[in-house]
Amino acid sequence: MGRAGHTAGPFYTKMMDRFTNQILAFIRQQELLRRGDRVILALSGGADSVCLTAVLREISRLLGIRLYALHVNHGLRGEEADRDQEFCRKFAEKLEIPFQAVSVEVRKKAEAEGLSLEEAARTLRYEALFRFREELEQGLGDDIKGQGAILIATAHHGDDQAETILMNLLRGTGLRGLSGMAPKREGGIIRPLLCVSREEILEWIGKRGLSYVTDSTNLCNDYTRNLLRNRILPDLTAGVNHQAARHILQAGLICREADSYIRQEAGTFLREEGRLQEGGIALPRKLLKEKPQIFRRYVIIEALDRLGVPLKDFAERNLADLDKALFSGKGFHLDLPNGARADNLPELTVISFK
Repeated sequence: MGRAGHTAGPFYTKMMDRFTNQILAFIRQQELLRRGDRVILALSGGADSVCLTAVLREISRLLGIRLYALHVNHGLRGEEADRDQEFCRKFAEKLEIPFQAVSVEVRKKAEAEGLSLEEAARTLRYEALFRFREELEQGLGDDIKGQGAILIATAHHGDDQAETILMNLLRGTGLRGLSGMAPKREGGIIRPLLCVSREEILEWIGKRGLSYVTDSTNLCNDYTRNLLRNRILPDLTAGVNHQAARHILQAGLICREADSYIRQEAGTFLREEGRLQEGGIALPRKLLKEKPQIFRRYVIIEALDRLGVPLKDFAERNLADLDKALFSGKGFHLDLPNGARADNLPELTVISFK
């Protein structure tokens, strides 16, 4: 177990402190929640998810939202995993939040699909959250019409964001990867704790006398993220700059702004200059060749996205090959991942996907 303490008592009726107000302001600034929304909390029992659950419970009346908690038992840690599930059940019960637990077979999926345990666990966790949302939607039926959305809240915080940015940088990424996680992403997933650090979370739940459980696998450095969390970021903070994580986040925000601006400009170019073809989008080569390479890249990505091409299998070389196509002549042909292709007409490069 983590810090000693209890979860009983109507702590959510107390006057809001600076920490809670910071999260409330972030929720409003990023427009994460609206009155009438229902929120599914990804409750693992760790300090971060305990904080998320407690904070949203405290401000739920003010925001006019309803909460539900889901715990996913990965079945990897035997009695420890069962302990976590029981802790979450009791914690949700004390906060009067409807609770459900589901079990998934992480090891089986990892072996069947050639995934790491970490990747398989993440995939199954989100599948369980989406499935729970569907069940909730069906169960509520007409009662939810006109009353807001059903969202999924995860407990990613500022330190997680710094780790993500570092991990993307080390793997090789563009501005979008350096932007880190979005406060709200497609699929109705929100991250209300991105504005606070792990240290602030631990301090807050300590003051509130809240207990939590510790996943022993988080202490192992076999996973890239754990290595960044347990060794690299602490070393950077201690040996280089004690504000290292905060500065990484600031850089991420700048990258997000730059990414958003260039993406908007690329979208405008595509709307004004791109031509729809059967199953594809035609790009004017002469105009694009006059633009900076980073702008051409964004136009290409925007075109692929609008065609519905899955971008997860696109490597840097695929985007580079598409850029080269703009400088090639008539008759040039390029096969791309997932069945996409590019063909050069006299003045146009047509990117298509069927």
